[in-house]
Amino acid sequence: MARNFWDEMGRGHEAGMHGPMLASLAHALHVDELDAPIVWEAVALGNVMIALAANRRYAYQAIGALGVIELTAPARAAHVNHAMKRLDVLAHERRYYALHATLDIKHANAWIAEVIAPLVADDPTMASAIAEGALMRLSCGARCFSRYRAEPQVRTLLAA
Repeated sequence: MARNFWDEMGRGHEAGMHGPMLASLAHALHVDELDAPIVWEAVALGNVMIALAANRRYAYQAIGALGVIELTAPARAAHVNHAMKRLDVLAHERRYYALHATLDIKHANAWIAEVIAPLVADDPTMASAIAEGALMRLSCGARCFSRYRAEPQVRTLLAA
């Protein structure tokens, strides 16, 4: 988990930090200039993630929620990167998605081998809590994607 966080933080280099990379993409696409509402589904997703991480009682659910992000990110990021390439978005602008399409494969494998599998091997009863967190994150994400498909003009929290 620490290696994953270190990657998200650009391995100590500001230019490689994933948050600013995504903000730069939003700026390049002028998404940050949209005067569109942030929808409740995006707020709910953020609230679930924060709630799980803020209370030790839900530590294993948080691990499941974070883990499922890493497990689903590579394909999602590859599709977004491909779509932006098709729309002639410059390589340096779509760097966030190009990076996640490959880096998150390594993250996904590490989450399974080094986080989830050892926890469940040590205490099989943790599998339910980990699965609960994963399902909560997937359910919230599905609601967001459904809303975005229905109303493409709305914003997520990340583009705010």
